[in-house]
Amino acid sequence: MTAFALAAAAFAACEASPRLVVFGSAPLIVVAVLLVRRRHRRARLVAEMLLACGIGAYVGARAATPPVLPGPLVAVLDSERRASIRGWITDGPEQSAGGARLRVAIEGIDGHAVQVDGALSIVNGVPALLPGDLVRFDAHAHAVRGLANPGVADSSLLARANGIDCFLGVGHAADILRVDDDARVLPRRPWLWPFRWAAQARHALDGAIDRATAGTSCALLHTAVLGERRNSDARVEDGFRAAGATHVLSVSGLHLAAVAFVFFVGLRRALTVVPRLPLWFDPRRLAALLALPAIAFYTLISGDAVATIRSALMMAVGLLGVVLGRRTRPVVAVAAASGALMAWSPLVLFDVSFQLSVVSVLALALLSGPLAPGFEGLPSLPGRVLRGVGRLGAATLAAGLTTAPLVAHHFGEVTPAAPLGNLLLVPLVEMVVVPFGLGGATLAALAGDRWGGPLLAVANGGARLALAAAEKFRLLAPVWTTRSPNAFETATLVVGGALSLAALPRQAGGRRVKALAAATLLGMGGVSLVVRDVSRRHDPDLLVTFLDVGQGDAAVIQAPGGGTILIDGGGTYDGSFDPGARVVEPFLRARGITRVDTVVLSHPHPDHLGGLQRILARFPVGQLWTSGDDGHNPEYHRLIDAARARGVLLPVPMKEALGPTVLEPLGPFVGDGGGERIGPPEGSTVNDASLVIRLAFGSRSVLFAGDIEADGEGEVTGRTAAGQIVASDVLKVPHHGSRTSSSAELLDVVRARLAVMSLGWKNRFHFPNADVVARYRARGVTLLRTDLAGAVTIRVTPDGDMTTSCARGCQ
Repeated sequence: MTAFALAAAAFAACEASPRLVVFGSAPLIVVAVLLVRRRHRRARLVAEMLLACGIGAYVGARAATPPVLPGPLVAVLDSERRASIRGWITDGPEQSAGGARLRVAIEGIDGHAVQVDGALSIVNGVPALLPGDLVRFDAHAHAVRGLANPGVADSSLLARANGIDCFLGVGHAADILRVDDDARVLPRRPWLWPFRWAAQARHALDGAIDRATAGTSCALLHTAVLGERRNSDARVEDGFRAAGATHVLSVSGLHLAAVAFVFFVGLRRALTVVPRLPLWFDPRRLAALLALPAIAFYTLISGDAVATIRSALMMAVGLLGVVLGRRTRPVVAVAAASGALMAWSPLVLFDVSFQLSVVSVLALALLSGPLAPGFEGLPSLPGRVLRGVGRLGAATLAAGLTTAPLVAHHFGEVTPAAPLGNLLLVPLVEMVVVPFGLGGATLAALAGDRWGGPLLAVANGGARLALAAAEKFRLLAPVWTTRSPNAFETATLVVGGALSLAALPRQAGGRRVKALAAATLLGMGGVSLVVRDVSRRHDPDLLVTFLDVGQGDAAVIQAPGGGTILIDGGGTYDGSFDPGARVVEPFLRARGITRVDTVVLSHPHPDHLGGLQRILARFPVGQLWTSGDDGHNPEYHRLIDAARARGVLLPVPMKEALGPTVLEPLGPFVGDGGGERIGPPEGSTVNDASLVIRLAFGSRSVLFAGDIEADGEGEVTGRTAAGQIVASDVLKVPHHGSRTSSSAELLDVVRARLAVMSLGWKNRFHFPNADVVARYRARGVTLLRTDLAGAVTIRVTPDGDMTTSCARGCQ
């Protein structure tokens, strides 16, 4: 299974051709067949590994190959027009900020028959729809296409892993019309019945929880019991994150294990009291058999996330072992569940929750038992209590230490209080909130609130205690942000940490070998981290990366000597996507950057400002440059207040050097009693008041033009008469290629060899303008676009050699 997973992940990541993999894997298959004929155990093991590698390579390559979409859908995607969609609701609705999300099995587009799956987003409102409803609506369709940035995971992989072929969007819930009634719809799609019943059950449980509780404890009950992240408070999430217990804010494997335990134990005890039943059936086997559909139904109710499905499959393997009278080892259950998920979609290997859940469960299964203290010789009750606490502490230590490198890799943070946080919060949520909340909501939905009320009151009390504890962790426990280890470092640190724990118990076999292997792996990972950091700090070259943040701007400058400058942070107008959290921070941490010397905001429009809040909150920042124009945007004042609260300097931008790199503002200027200074000219637009920056390194230079338009460009070019140098080798195209920018006058003065457009794929503004593109081509300027090429990285050596690379290939 490990060989299959590694091969599938490697070939899915490199997007190899399936045909090439078939020919390349043929020698492996031949060798495997020859080895199978030998009766030696090691030969067969090698044969199985070779066979698994070959199959995994092919499956990974097939998974990485984008699916062939039907012609009617391709026509809609290319034309960027609204299309008439007809299809079946298969999942949802799931509430989001002000709206909802649904999954639709599309059967018709503009009257053409198709069979594709789409993810439908509704901006406003939540429709009263259930799985199995046949609907019709007009929507814009978008291709499954993620952002391409070095060191940042491609978000489209997760969508493709879940079988999503396209994204759909409508403005209001009322835009979606139900075509048929339930009686006519369901017989045509019987496989949707369980999903429909689960949605109806979830709605009933929601109502029971809402009637019995209120406030943040009600939101926590919805989250922990039903997996609904609605009305979540950012401070609550910060508290659970500081406690290292964010996994309890979703229906994780522990939740499902608690529910499965209650079902199994409760059914077994109930069956033992049925007269004469034990004479005919084994109550333990019958309870396991009856618990299987209950666990499957709860998985559907809680949203069938990847981690939940993996846990459900593990429970099913274990319960089937009980039914068949066979003992199932946890490792076998993990392998079977993971294999089933990877057979369904190998891209699930790139899902963060899948990785964390598999590693944590393996750590619990293999390490927590040997690590737990025995407390032999103590009286019965104290010994049992101490052994229970010891087992919980050992499980927390095993899961926390082995998953810490993965958390650092994906989220760039380490929570040192996690062992204590899990020791306090996990039992409270898993033993009180989840079972009492689910049991109380079920009783209230079936028999009335007075029957389920007492259990929900207990669950509400547990939720309040958990929230109070999380608040203490938020105020007192540190969250250390860190550089993100790469894949090699993460693997060595995970395995090395697991081996170090395995070598701790005195009764462990091969302690010296395990300790030596752990020291070797941990040393390799640590040395790699140090070498990468030293190389970055002593790199003599200048690196400028124009990030792919969609419709917006963000550029990272890595100066020789380790200095870092960030110009803009991307953003969206509706706040639905935070590129600071999803792109800029992961890129910085993947590059080993933990401090930003200068943050530059060109102008306070959301597509430039939105991602900077995250950077100021998560990184030490030396200074923040702005033109002083607030653009009547309240978010600008929030950014300034956050900078002041964190001690970030707010100087008037002036020419300064960061080692051999010189940063010079070229406008806008306003008159002052003592001369001119950077500031927004009276009467200028927000775009024309953009802070324009020229970066010089040796004989090369880069001009960051913000979103200046005709007036702003005229001011910049007009100052050349006063001796201001504007000519640059690279130009960040102003205003994303809008027709109001990139005038012939500006291009003739800058005389750039390379121009970079930062814009979104098929954006709603229809940038870039064709005339603007023609002006660049007429002057022989190489034009690169982040919507086509992904992130664009320019490396400049001290000798002036300049090379360019693109995440999707420079076209």
